[in-house]
Amino acid sequence: MKLKFLLIFFSILILINCNKNKAKISIPNDKEIQKKTISKKRKIIKSRVDRIKYRKNKIDSLNKAREWKKTSFDLWIDINGNLGVKTYEGNENGIFIDRYITALCCDGQSLKSIIDTTSFKFIGSSFYKDLNHVYTHYMMSDGGNFQIVEKADVSTFKIIGDCYAKDKNNIFDEKARIIDSIDYKTFKTKKGIGCFAKDKNGYYFWNEKIDLSELTDSIVKDKIIKLKKL
Repeated sequence: MKLKFLLIFFSILILINCNKNKAKISIPNDKEIQKKTISKKRKIIKSRVDRIKYRKNKIDSLNKAREWKKTSFDLWIDINGNLGVKTYEGNENGIFIDRYITALCCDGQSLKSIIDTTSFKFIGSSFYKDLNHVYTHYMMSDGGNFQIVEKADVSTFKIIGDCYAKDKNNIFDEKARIIDSIDYKTFKTKKGIGCFAKDKNGYYFWNEKIDLSELTDSIVKDKIIKLKKL
């Protein structure tokens, strides 16, 4: 009898204890989940920003040690005589890192060994030029690259408008791409209109032809009106 009573007593205690533990378990509501998610994201963002700041400080220190100085021919030179194109890396956190491109893309040849400093100059858009080559540096979030425009004719290469260039053979856009689809003889653009142009066949944004049948953007419409007057 006593054994039966003890078994019932302990069973009741176990049930009470289980109910207490269940009461302690709470299911988080949407607001609590949102707060935890936001807190986690903030920690991730903070750690990413800290890494970027650390990298910036490291690169800034290296740049300072190299004592970069602006030359009279649109390049920079360091304490060892290396030439560089000054650019910068940007990111969504608003942190910008100065960077100096000292080698050509993509063979790694140093600018010092290839550029003729007596004739080198920035000619507009993304292009530079010396007696021997036309070069391009198109700005991107990672700072971009510096390279030779292989198919450009140096003697006749010139900038037209804001985002285009031409030589005796081809039309180039700001990314140094040859635009085969454009009619060379009737191609037109002008300063202040941005990366818009026209030829006898239509209107273009960079190297893409604009579909007038689906045109709704008021800014683009305004550019086309201006191009029609050329």
